[in-house]
Amino acid sequence: MTQRESLEEDPWLLIEPDPGMHINFISRDFFFLIALRLLGSLSQLCSRMGVKGVQVEPIPNLNRDFIRDLRPIYGITLLLRHKPEKSHRDEMFTNNNNVYFANQVVHDAYAMYAILSILLNREETIDIGSELLNFKEFTSDFPPMLKGLSVTNSKILKDAHNGVARRSERQSAHGDNTYHYISYLPIGGHLWELDGFKRGPLRLVPCTENSWLDAARAELQRKLDIYQRQQIPFSVWSIIEDRRHVYQRRLVKKAYLKSAIERQLDYCDPNWRLTFRAHQWEDEYKHALETERCKRGVAMHIYFPYCRSIEDLSVQDRAELDAEIENNMINRPVQELVDLWLQNQDDSIRIYARLGEEQEKHESYENDTIRRQHDYTPFIRTFISRLVARGHLQRMMADIS
Repeated sequence: MTQRESLEEDPWLLIEPDPGMHINFISRDFFFLIALRLLGSLSQLCSRMGVKGVQVEPIPNLNRDFIRDLRPIYGITLLLRHKPEKSHRDEMFTNNNNVYFANQVVHDAYAMYAILSILLNREETIDIGSELLNFKEFTSDFPPMLKGLSVTNSKILKDAHNGVARRSERQSAHGDNTYHYISYLPIGGHLWELDGFKRGPLRLVPCTENSWLDAARAELQRKLDIYQRQQIPFSVWSIIEDRRHVYQRRLVKKAYLKSAIERQLDYCDPNWRLTFRAHQWEDEYKHALETERCKRGVAMHIYFPYCRSIEDLSVQDRAELDAEIENNMINRPVQELVDLWLQNQDDSIRIYARLGEEQEKHESYENDTIRRQHDYTPFIRTFISRLVARGHLQRMMADIS
């Protein structure tokens, strides 16, 4: 059997926002809520393709502070489900050989196209792995349509995709509706829009790595206002750095700040530990870490460390820490230093809890992928047939009526 024959017999499975649930427009929030189940599958998809240190996270609103708290964000995707019409197919685009762009050729593979539109344009900041690097190098000179076909003909990408999709009888499409992605990310000093239904990428406005999120928020708000008026269901999600890495870096920073504060306190008042009952506070801090979620975070930080010490931080992070110490700790009264010390401890407890929560979430992603791969149809059919054979189903139906 040739590879082409094998690919045709093993089609792309549809990763639906909620398996078996056909979504008609009710409200934007409803579509968002059921789309949450999709995100764990997409995070698992990244891992299966060999991408390291990323996850897919929802953006339930366009609040500036909420979005900035997710940083670093590598790209944002708007996911629609609608019947494509000319009004949705603005043919404006910008030729640029530095932007990797593939047309969405197979609609059931929309998730793969959406993720690749970001990953393959951010390999300088993301470890996308050897498979994706080789794929990009091989297809970089192809036109967008051929790039899109190359995605569908890649057995490695299809296996990764179908490895997180639901294994069940193939569902027919929801009428003429299809899932449609539009991604936004900074490339070469500009914000770019990558719409899989267009002939090419579209350069929007100048931006920097620090300002692109504000520019993307404005463009997204403009688009969402249109889709809400047209009653087109949508959700917004982002590819960000694995939050477990972010929280571990923050814990290392907090430990470094704690040591710096204690050194300054020792210099200002050698007896500060007795005066302010530091040992009592330390005991309370250890007690606070005994919650289940904090214990999970502590174990994650000890046994699966991404960032162990200050030396593992970037040069920029270390410089920011040193500047914070110099600006906030030198020549401050002892009482204010103690307050900083206590606040630092409280912050560390919250970070451990968030790290534990994040680990729980990733474990649930893995479990959900296993459940999605299992076909429960034979069990359900057998169970119902036994209920009928023993007369239980008839009695249950009678009780309901």
